[in-house]
Amino acid sequence: MTSDTLYDTKAYPFARKAWIAFAPGIETTNVLLLYFIFAPYMTQTVLGGGANAQAIWGLVTAIGGISIALLGPTFGTIADTVGGQKRFLAIFVAIGAVSSALLWFAVPGLPMAGLIILAAISVTLMIGVELAGITYSALLPKLGTPATIGRLSGTAIALGITWGLLLLGFYIFAFLLGEDAAFGLDRTAYEHSRISGPIAAAALILFVQPLIWLTPPTPRRRASLPIAGIVRGVIKNAIGAMRREPAIARFVIARVIYQDGIGVALTFGSIYAASLFGWDTQELAVFGICVLGSAAAGAFVGGRIDDRIGAKGTILIALAILMTGFVVLLSIEPSTSVNEGFLATTEERSFLLVALLLGLGIGPAGGSGRTMMSRIAPKEHVGQWFGIMALAGNAVAFTGPALVALITYVTDSERYGLMVAPVIVGIGFILMLRVRSDRGHIIADRQGQATT
Repeated sequence: MTSDTLYDTKAYPFARKAWIAFAPGIETTNVLLLYFIFAPYMTQTVLGGGANAQAIWGLVTAIGGISIALLGPTFGTIADTVGGQKRFLAIFVAIGAVSSALLWFAVPGLPMAGLIILAAISVTLMIGVELAGITYSALLPKLGTPATIGRLSGTAIALGITWGLLLLGFYIFAFLLGEDAAFGLDRTAYEHSRISGPIAAAALILFVQPLIWLTPPTPRRRASLPIAGIVRGVIKNAIGAMRREPAIARFVIARVIYQDGIGVALTFGSIYAASLFGWDTQELAVFGICVLGSAAAGAFVGGRIDDRIGAKGTILIALAILMTGFVVLLSIEPSTSVNEGFLATTEERSFLLVALLLGLGIGPAGGSGRTMMSRIAPKEHVGQWFGIMALAGNAVAFTGPALVALITYVTDSERYGLMVAPVIVGIGFILMLRVRSDRGHIIADRQGQATT
């Protein structure tokens, strides 16, 4: 066991690979359920489409976000305090998997009671998967050293994106092409869309197995203080750190705001496309492959731009691309052409091209955010600041979906509801302009203030 690593990875040589291997499990849920397959099916078919459907899904997503904001810090602190992280991970994965599997029963024509139950299942799914993700991330510092954490995290992200591309490709060929779907699924009963839930459940269970069995045990401990007091202490320490380091706090605030705007685009982009052009499951899957591929390319190119001009410049360029792209995307009107087929109209092709541009911006905005933090945070407190950034992100993640739901409901317009995205990203852009780009500048500013 090294001084930098809590767990003895020499005794468990596959531990880090096992940690990386869980990324596809999380990505399956994002790609199939939250972004490209189930969410559009839910809004357009089960809920009937239109502004009301978008508002309802926005409300469901916001409730999930609020629940995560309340439960995330609590369970994260409990796991860190009493140990047994793998036990918590298994519980959260089980919750997410069971909820995902139950989405198979999301059929059109449900009565109000059925829709309420379905909404509750969706919220439970979001909570389970997000808490599993929080616990999963908390295991990384115990498996890697400060010199290897970045590479492990980046490899997991790359594997997740690659898996997402392959998964959507498989989904198209297995369930959407040809006269008959695989496994005898009935497309007239929307089973080709509903199967996304059980597939996500299977992926969560499958990909968590290496992490459960090939990583060191996470010993349990007895808490020295009541859990409520420990949670309050975590929040108090986070607030204290932000007061001591206002320059880093500005970056944290800017990042969680612009990431909230990006989250709106990812959550509602496919839903909006399905409503605007009537794209079906196959067309949305192709759209998802294009966007994921663009995001991967953007992350790759953005990393090299980051090395040349720095993280702040890269983030500002990415946010400018995103703001412009969002506005252009939302200005595209549905086609009045009689042309039939996917991308048969100029409007559809324009929408896809702008979405590809947005993908190029999404990758660098996320990746350079992590490198920015590693450059401006004190070396001895980098881990703490990444934790604060995650805590702040979870605390406000519901804001974007809640605003989408509210504005869509008030204006009865899907387009106006989604204008939340460029506005939120724009606020993040403005705040980023005042952020210092490296630790040296922050220290120099502090010394200058001390002498005045």
